[in-house]
Amino acid sequence: MAVASRGRAWSREELLVALNLYFSLPFGQMHARNPIVVATARALGPTPASVAMKLANFASLDPYHRARGISGLTGVSRAR
Repeated sequence: MAVASRGRAWSREELLVALNLYFSLPFGQMHARNPIVVATARALGPTPASVAMKLANFASLDPYHRARGISGLTGVSRAR
């Protein structure tokens, strides 16, 4: 079960949408002002900043970015 430190937990479906977005966007475009991130946030319910943070959580787990020395967020989400 996903546990959020603040707000509500992300559902499995929301995580899958965010993961699809993660694989669709170049790393440098994963920010809260990106129109695609904003549209995704409107569709899902969280803020654009929350969606961008989830994308950064995924980046922190990505072996490709880790090998490049990019750590993403250090406090990774506990969602499984």
